[in-house]
Amino acid sequence: MIKRCTGTLVALCIYSISGLNAQNITVKNDCFRTDFSEDGVSVFQVDRDSVNLITDNQMWGDILIRYRVNQEDWNMLETGLTRRTCINKNTYVYTDSLCYMPLCMKRYYTLAEDGLHLKIEISNITNRSVELGDIAFPFKWREGFNAAPSTIFESNFTHKHNIALNSSFQILSKPSGVGPFYIMMTGEGTPLEYFDTTNNVYTAYLHSGCTGPKTEGSWRIPHTTRVLTPGEKVNYSFLLTSVSRYEDIRNAIYTNGLLDVRTAPGYTIPSDLSVRVAIRLKGTIQSLVAEHPQQTEIKQLGRSPDGRYLYDIRFHKLGENIIWVNYNHGEKSFLEFFSTEPLDVLIKKRSSFIVNKQQHKAPGKWWDGLYSVYDMKYGKLRGPEDTDGFNGWWEYVWGCDDPILSKAPFVAAKNVVYPDSTEIASLEYYLKNFVWGKLQRTDQETPYPFAIYGVPNWHVARDSALQKLYKYDAKDRIKVWRAYDYPHIFKLYYHMSQIAEMIPEWTHYLTADEYFDRAVQTAMAYFKYPYEIWSWLDIYKWGMYNEWVVLELIKGLEQRGRNDEAAYLRGEWEKKAKYFIYDDKYPYRSEHSFDRTAFESSYALAKYAIEHPMKPDKDLWYDKNKRTWHSHPKVTVEDAERFMKQQHYAGLSVRGWIAPKYYLSGTDCAFKQHTGDMSYMAMMGGWSVLDYGLLYSKNPDWIELGYNSFLSSWSLMNTGNETSNYGYWYPGKEKDGATGWCFVGAKNGYTWLHRNEKRGPWRYDGEIDLGYGAAFHTARTIVIQDSIFGLHAYGGVLSKEETSLSVIPRDGVRQQFSFITSEFRYHLTLSRDGFLPEAPIKIERKGKQSHFMLENKINTAMGTKPSKSGHSTLLQIRADKIVPYKVQVGKKVCTMQKCTVGWEVRLPVSEITEEITIWWK
Repeated sequence: MIKRCTGTLVALCIYSISGLNAQNITVKNDCFRTDFSEDGVSVFQVDRDSVNLITDNQMWGDILIRYRVNQEDWNMLETGLTRRTCINKNTYVYTDSLCYMPLCMKRYYTLAEDGLHLKIEISNITNRSVELGDIAFPFKWREGFNAAPSTIFESNFTHKHNIALNSSFQILSKPSGVGPFYIMMTGEGTPLEYFDTTNNVYTAYLHSGCTGPKTEGSWRIPHTTRVLTPGEKVNYSFLLTSVSRYEDIRNAIYTNGLLDVRTAPGYTIPSDLSVRVAIRLKGTIQSLVAEHPQQTEIKQLGRSPDGRYLYDIRFHKLGENIIWVNYNHGEKSFLEFFSTEPLDVLIKKRSSFIVNKQQHKAPGKWWDGLYSVYDMKYGKLRGPEDTDGFNGWWEYVWGCDDPILSKAPFVAAKNVVYPDSTEIASLEYYLKNFVWGKLQRTDQETPYPFAIYGVPNWHVARDSALQKLYKYDAKDRIKVWRAYDYPHIFKLYYHMSQIAEMIPEWTHYLTADEYFDRAVQTAMAYFKYPYEIWSWLDIYKWGMYNEWVVLELIKGLEQRGRNDEAAYLRGEWEKKAKYFIYDDKYPYRSEHSFDRTAFESSYALAKYAIEHPMKPDKDLWYDKNKRTWHSHPKVTVEDAERFMKQQHYAGLSVRGWIAPKYYLSGTDCAFKQHTGDMSYMAMMGGWSVLDYGLLYSKNPDWIELGYNSFLSSWSLMNTGNETSNYGYWYPGKEKDGATGWCFVGAKNGYTWLHRNEKRGPWRYDGEIDLGYGAAFHTARTIVIQDSIFGLHAYGGVLSKEETSLSVIPRDGVRQQFSFITSEFRYHLTLSRDGFLPEAPIKIERKGKQSHFMLENKINTAMGTKPSKSGHSTLLQIRADKIVPYKVQVGKKVCTMQKCTVGWEVRLPVSEITEEITIWWK
């Protein structure tokens, strides 16, 4: 809740040496401090906070107006002679009017116990009608990246917004995730309809009929103007306030009359699922109206116990879908959804597209086997023969690094779940012709065997003559120090070892053991070479994509009896875990000193430390950059739990949730330009939020937010059926399965790729396959009882009977399931195979029995009868307040083994499908 102040307001006049014209007036109460300058509000901060929200030399509430009379040219309301007047001890008014202008604007600021109120009064003072084309609210808050960590995390703010007519708001929070959290909300009769970031200033528009139509690109709601008749006035209002906890943001929005919207499973909705919507409002909802009423089903489900309006919505039109909310007799807002194909279809289409449309087959050329970026706009594969201007150092966009190296691991992960012989052959072609001995140094090359070449591509990195033509860091070193490149490759090898073990008939380049060994050697090189070659690259201090796979390699090494190598990797991983937990207050660096990428790693490291208690140490490792030894005389699980919570809230500072829009809810968003929202980091960091909610927190909010994150980025895919012409963003069957890199939320924007993009996905795919790869350890079906939606399912279709429940899993992977109630919770994970498609998982309500059908995925893929010898699938069970005591495959009872967390059971699989029953006590 918003903290209510009880203290007396105090006004202090502060004069500078330049005299009265530069005076500031400070007004305080028990909660807030506000400084009124000659031009407006220059300071707003929570009393206990030392940081001013408003950046230097800027004003909050400096309204810009463009107007015209008789359809003449647009004019700007001039504010050069702003006059400040004290109304009372807590209210100041600023008046802008000149004798030749037809308008007078007054801004009334009142500091009250709940925050700073702004009322804007615009009057037509002529005998002619005046059209208001723009009423714009520029806002510059204190922000900073790539500065000292203490400055970034304690003295700056990240920004999230919701431009949604009468229910619009902005949220600003410190990257540390620690309060206070600042909120700017619209008042009654104050709609925001548009925003832009011209001149690097975020500007929200109440009316945008002058500026908006001049900007190229699509916008989902109309650009409007307002006509004032002679003598007419119009009023708008805003509240700038604060709450101390992240969880209180929703209450503040609700308290001030805006819509508090919750959805399950999210705002990106597969077509084989419906979405449940809960809206909390201090008022009355008149109606929900679909943008495409003939292709949308809206069912009212009544009210929840706490008064929320409940709806079930199903979309039959693929692509963007607006739901208009009419409330309080004239107020209007909207929710933005994206309807896409079922998740298993998306996963298969994306993998197929990469293999069939994005791989270069060019025998004799250095790029033979390369998977490169696809340009959706022009329907072209970019690469060495068609660079699209990405030359020199920028060649990495199509030839190396995260945009390119992430594709093969995604295809490999997909083929562990859905094997396809053609795709596996493509991966082996890539490894044989592009990776081994080219991108990656072989085991015979010295120094640095198994090392990975970096930017701009391996061809340049291996040729000292070519290097002279490129921007090249550390020219005196072999360019194998870029640590980010290594996890992509050892993740690829790891999944190839899984594939080769499952279907040796379909792999021909290496055996399962050989693939696994390359994964291990590449992981060991990851910890050795970058730090050895160029210590600036702090391998133990920066979170890097996909490095969690190291834990799978450790497990595999121990199972194979390779204990020395397992101990080495475990030791390196624990160095990093201890650094994140103990040695850095803000360990959220990756490629930038504050990076959304880091939160997959920070969570994985915290989770490891909780589940595998570490030992104290002395002089664990020498920090070449700080020239000191890192020691940890006391190491506790409690410290790891504290850090897990800390990194969770820091991650929330760059993760949207409150805004009811598919490209903002659950997604990564940290920059005011809004030209790179919803990137691969939405899913990667989203895994940490979901897993935290499932395993370590009783707050169901994190399950809701994490699932939003898991679904969000699928809306970047250009996919569809014949009816939708195979793609919402770029129609045409030849582009079915292409995808964007990030999302441009602005109507038009300049991305960090130095390309101008219109609202929607970037035309190139790039790093997004990192996010799609995270789907394979994030996807799960969840049945949960919570106070918002009641008993419902994420990623599945739930049916309720008197004594039992059944859910059909439709999460895209069908290998993980969770059941969560206030009485108990449990989680099931299959290492291979999966829940049978369209067959229900059945749960007795009292928790005595769980039942499901297991699909033999190898049989499904190969289209043959299962082998007589069969295989086994590992079932992992975690449970709270309930214990499994018997697991049966058919009528055969399996042996359960207690492990570090939970239990493991080897399920024998010899038939096309197997019936599995778990008994609980």
